[in-house]
Amino acid sequence: MWLKALYIPAAALVLAGLAAPLAAQQPPPADPARIAAAQALVSAMGGDMHARATIEGLKNALAKHMQAREPAKAIGFSAYLEKELAPNNPRVTGYMGDVARIAVEFYAQRFTTEELNQITTFQNSEAGRKFQALTPEVGQAIAERTMQFQADLIRTVEQGAAAPKQ
Repeated sequence: MWLKALYIPAAALVLAGLAAPLAAQQPPPADPARIAAAQALVSAMGGDMHARATIEGLKNALAKHMQAREPAKAIGFSAYLEKELAPNNPRVTGYMGDVARIAVEFYAQRFTTEELNQITTFQNSEAGRKFQALTPEVGQAIAERTMQFQADLIRTVEQGAAAPKQ
């Protein structure tokens, strides 16, 4: 059972492990034209909408977690959570700004202005909008499979650890 508490920390470590090689390969800063093209791309991709969806998902997960752990505190926790994650909260506005900056810098450093413009054109097309609309579904399917994989692994490890030693 103690392994179940590792779900979130384990996921964070995996993400950190994936991010470390990217951080080590930071190219030089992009020129203003590439930055402008990257900003247009992030806007076309609905970056703001995705960041807000991440906050909403976090809020829901934290509320469910509290409801499961300490039901008596869930209502107060949820009310405070709403306040802390309100769109005009400095924590949220700071996060939103950071996410936009990170995305713009990432794309500007890795794509040429021409590539960014081509991707933006696609993202603004009917096919691009459909792609954007359907991408969360594949993300959800992968997340569900990952959670199943983790649960199966944890169950196996717990059973193996509890088995009598020979």
